[in-house]
Amino acid sequence: MVKAFRNTVMALTFVGVAGCNMFLNFMNDYLVCGLALAASVTFGFCVERIFIERSRREMVRLHGADWHSAENRQVDS
Repeated sequence: MVKAFRNTVMALTFVGVAGCNMFLNFMNDYLVCGLALAASVTFGFCVERIFIERSRREMVRLHGADWHSAENRQVDS
């Protein structure tokens, strides 16, 4: 689900940035395409990071601050 949401956000960001240039004609089309691609990738990684942080906070809330270290101890035993 995270991948689908991230890809949707990236596509909408790209279309939004490129579409603004199409209507307002600010810069060269190749430059805008590169900027739109960079913006969409950056925004996609930010959205993915938000999901990761939210899930980490949820695991800490449910299992305590050391939930990851307890998992490693069970594997080593």
